[in-house]
Amino acid sequence: MRRTFLDPHPIWTERRRSNRLAFVLFWSILMYFFSTAYIVSVGIVTDISMQPTLAEGGTYLVNKYIYHFVPPEREDIVVFRRSADGSAEYVKRVVGLPGETVTIRHGRVYIDGRRLDESYAMGSTYPDFGPRLIGKGAYFVLGDNRQLSEDSRDFGPVPLESVRGKIKPGELFPLR
Repeated sequence: MRRTFLDPHPIWTERRRSNRLAFVLFWSILMYFFSTAYIVSVGIVTDISMQPTLAEGGTYLVNKYIYHFVPPEREDIVVFRRSADGSAEYVKRVVGLPGETVTIRHGRVYIDGRRLDESYAMGSTYPDFGPRLIGKGAYFVLGDNRQLSEDSRDFGPVPLESVRGKIKPGELFPLR
């Protein structure tokens, strides 16, 4: 029996129904894992190092595809892993770009000798640090809550390979 597009004959009476459902289920699961691995995923802020920008316990969407096309820019909020085998993800703000020299003096951040205007930072940046030249393909990251943040002052610049994606606070659909 041949079916037409608008045939009122219900699909569930067909013998191939279980095959169709298995096909749809398989591709749905495959697309879910593909999209969360390479396009967008959801995360939860587990510490207070990015306050007041990102509150502890808040959720965010991570745009995972953006850095395949453009490099991170200053003031981007990035998600990264400190080591290749580590499962803990960190959320920090990019302050220094590859080839720049970062210095922290008297609570202020200087990039190549020029003071960085940081309206997003909560508190002063201590202790004094640098000067430190950021290598090729690495980024200097700091938390917005400077006094309670473990960041590049502690573990050094973050290589681009460790960066998982970008967060835009307040943006619900990063695929726009």
